[in-house]
Amino acid sequence: MRKMGVPNGTFKDSLDLDYTRHFPSVECLDSFERNELEKRIEKLIFFHSNAKLAYQATNFVKNWLLNSGFDEKNLLEESSSNNDKYFFLDPWQKSSLIAVKEGKRPITDGFRLIISHADSPCLKIKPRPARIETDTRDLYNSLGIKLSTIPHGGIVVPYWIGQPVKVMGYSIDKNNLRKEISFPGFIGVNSTHVDFSEYMQVNDAFPPEDSLEIITGFSNLKNLLDKLKFDSVDDFSTTQLWAVPMNKMFSLGNSQNLLVGYGHDNRTSVFSSIDSLISAENSEYTSIVWVSDNEEIFDPTPVGTNGPFLENFLANAFENYEKKENRKISEREKQNMYINSRIIIGDVTIAPYGHDDWAMDAKSSAKIGLGAHIENGTIKGNDPYFMRSLMNIASKEKICHQLTGQFYNQNFMDLWYCGNDHNLKGIPEIWAGIPCASCHSFVEVICPGDEYAASKLFRKFFEVK
Repeated sequence: MRKMGVPNGTFKDSLDLDYTRHFPSVECLDSFERNELEKRIEKLIFFHSNAKLAYQATNFVKNWLLNSGFDEKNLLEESSSNNDKYFFLDPWQKSSLIAVKEGKRPITDGFRLIISHADSPCLKIKPRPARIETDTRDLYNSLGIKLSTIPHGGIVVPYWIGQPVKVMGYSIDKNNLRKEISFPGFIGVNSTHVDFSEYMQVNDAFPPEDSLEIITGFSNLKNLLDKLKFDSVDDFSTTQLWAVPMNKMFSLGNSQNLLVGYGHDNRTSVFSSIDSLISAENSEYTSIVWVSDNEEIFDPTPVGTNGPFLENFLANAFENYEKKENRKISEREKQNMYINSRIIIGDVTIAPYGHDDWAMDAKSSAKIGLGAHIENGTIKGNDPYFMRSLMNIASKEKICHQLTGQFYNQNFMDLWYCGNDHNLKGIPEIWAGIPCASCHSFVEVICPGDEYAASKLFRKFFEVK
């Protein structure tokens, strides 16, 4: 046996140097694309800093589309515009948007649709939220007015304890005008010296009804109402208010391997979807992006995918086509349109970050940095022929991608999913987009290279015949 030399320092240190955690979606880029990725990161951070809520995201997207040559149309009014690029804001809350780029073929030949929701898990302010200690014996044991909340989407209550938040949204005044509202708050936490939560069951230690109250800093109810320009507590019933994290998005590591912050699920996918629509050229079919709201609470109300917004748009498109062609569209043509259409659910998927892989099916789940995920889950009814066509597109166009399955581990949870339940005539769909670690937390994590790859995949989905 050959004699080994005496290690210079701890032997294991030299072994550790042999291991590299690669990020192929970044490392495969050439110098030009690296520069483009750097610009995308800056744009993404700017987008997220201006869009913490769904209606803020659609307002940002609206201006982005207008600056990119799209026209704004009203579903309730006839348009005289001949522009083949246009969008509609929903007529209810302006938190959902449908953007359209007409293709070479009429919409009756089918369309290509990406659905990306713009809401993220947060706290919803209740319609009668004000809480104050009325027992004078305990008045100075509290910190003044608090606002009671309920979760919007799936959250883990302890993760929100002790966090600074911003209360944001709007109210509708007596003249039916929208007034923006924004002020800071804080979710209280026990002093460590008197905290015994580690000895208690989670639900007992952090009861949501009490734990998710927001400390406002206002000493009495009148001060709060004056700040909001409310006449009475009843005015809270005319508001849409949420509490969101105050932290800012930032990048980590060499070559911008990681982008950390709140809202990747799913506004980063909104960014990718809209960017791909604007960039797409010479598309054969009509290309559509639907930025929806309320996916995190299972798509209710008109602005969710269970609402009538998309069907309203299609009715509008049919009417315009009939006027242009001076004939009626038959039911058979409509059915053929649905058969020839395809949908991508542009959403993040859960990826492990290092200590949660035991609770998921880590072999099936997407991984950060390995490219856009294309998911053929067992419970989402994905179409194998459509899957093959997307795989071919990604391979032919040299788009960094990974084929994934469900992240759910059957030992811990039932396999079910209710979001994005659009029920669109059985059109084949695929879930694709960006892997995300620490999902539904204050600090979600993606790889910017994965976002870049997802946008490329979405663009080719629109362009390829």
